[in-house]
Amino acid sequence: MKKRIWEAAVAVLLILTLALNAALLFLCIDLKKQNEQLRMDISSIPQQIDSSVQLAVSQIEALQEEQQKITAYSSIEFGPLENGRAAVHVSASLRETSADTSVSISWSDGNNGGTTPASLSPQGFYTADLSIPVTTRNAAISLVCTRDGVDAAEILDGGLSVYSHYLIDWYAYGTLNWSRTSGSQTASLSANVQVSCDAPENNHSVKAMLYLYQNDGLLTSDLLFENAEGVSGDAAYLNTDVTLTDGDSFSLQLVITDSLGYTYTRTLDRLIVENRGSQLTSDPALDRNAEMQVTPPES
Repeated sequence: MKKRIWEAAVAVLLILTLALNAALLFLCIDLKKQNEQLRMDISSIPQQIDSSVQLAVSQIEALQEEQQKITAYSSIEFGPLENGRAAVHVSASLRETSADTSVSISWSDGNNGGTTPASLSPQGFYTADLSIPVTTRNAAISLVCTRDGVDAAEILDGGLSVYSHYLIDWYAYGTLNWSRTSGSQTASLSANVQVSCDAPENNHSVKAMLYLYQNDGLLTSDLLFENAEGVSGDAAYLNTDVTLTDGDSFSLQLVITDSLGYTYTRTLDRLIVENRGSQLTSDPALDRNAEMQVTPPES
């Protein structure tokens, strides 16, 4: 009897020990998780502090910049084109003004620029009309305020694109392909051309032509497209036979006109005859990614 009681007591003690060990194990696992979470929380504190500091600095800088502004309001509007130049109307009101205040508006693209005195309207706005070349892609428009003999300047727009407001951005690529019978001084040329564009609402393409020149003389031409919007895709044109003379060059030129009368021109590819008229090689001096040359309509 005593033996059974002892065995039961031992069994109960064993069960209690296992339960205690299991509880301790779960407690250790939970403590480990809490420790890992605490470590992650602690490690994220510097990043949170850094983000908060950066946000505070940005807000302070924005507030300082706002407080340092000369103008309370400004606007830039585009006007008509004339002789390759765009009329750009600038209007601004000042935070503070006095009887001796004078204002001028200037533009600069890093190479060219100009300054125009601003006149004060009855409504309290200083206005000026600038004349900027339509091909200007990145112009800084600035206001200069002179008060009590001291000049203060503010940039109204740091990257005004006059070009994209009026003209079409063309993306054009083309290659001249050639083949000839061995020993022959005659070769067959053909052109592969790809054209796409970004156009403003007030402009679109009217006509695109391909021209093939041998040296400075026109060999042949072909219509690429007419009245197309957002042109895209490959096309083969200008299949023609030519006589190969050592040192000669064959140039593929793209010419596009738009609805405003502007002309866009670029040489897409150029081949040079070498090895006594047996080989046509791409001209390494040609910039195949050059911007289009833009010509205004004739007056």
